[in-house]
Amino acid sequence: MLEEFLSKHEGKTLEFKENTNNLKGILKSIVAFANTAGGTILVGVKNHSKEIIGV
Repeated sequence: MLEEFLSKHEGKTLEFKENTNNLKGILKSIVAFANTAGGTILVGVKNHSKEIIGV
């Protein structure tokens, strides 16, 4: 399942976050997903390279 998410690009229902240092940014994504069709946030994944770095 993780490989399936990593094969996609960020968009309306998928966000990659490197860490939880920017809690405000994560909360904005959660609210945006809650106000639309939902979505998935993967924490511990680099945005552009999609490298898994852990939490």
